[in-house]
Amino acid sequence: MDWSVFNATPLNGVRSTRGDRPPSVTELLPELLIGDYPRVEDIGWLKTTHAVTAVHNLQDDDDLRIYGLNAAALADACAQASMRMVRTPIPDGSAHQFSMHLEPALAALRALTEAGERVYMHCNAGMNRAPTLAIAFMHACRGMSLDEALVHVKDRRACGPFMIVLEEYFGSRRRRPDK
Repeated sequence: MDWSVFNATPLNGVRSTRGDRPPSVTELLPELLIGDYPRVEDIGWLKTTHAVTAVHNLQDDDDLRIYGLNAAALADACAQASMRMVRTPIPDGSAHQFSMHLEPALAALRALTEAGERVYMHCNAGMNRAPTLAIAFMHACRGMSLDEALVHVKDRRACGPFMIVLEEYFGSRRRRPDK
């Protein structure tokens, strides 16, 4: 499903979907929060309000352009707030594209959490890529079956994760990973 059809039509090539409000934030685990994209002015808020120490950005260059964001400015804002920023660009709306980027995205998230970071992971709306990667993380790193991780995420945030990609990569939705 192409989630971009749910966003407003860009005005002058830039979408503004939430006005001056900060991003929506959903805590999935003590070390993992997901939500929609932050702007430069939201970085300090994420740190002070949600104790975020790292941002994992899943937006690709098209996403940044459409939402009027600048990756370097976001990285600078994170650095000024003593937060880490990792970017694993994944094109929006394509299960195939997500499957091609799953391993490096999961490795980056695992490295952040293993370093003790409290990670805010986001895509555009926090409805597809971020929840899918969160489910993969809970399965691969926290011992949940894909079904358990899916229920955990969907109980906390409305989303449409790419479960077919996760089933193809990990296997049965009911199986827990081998320890």
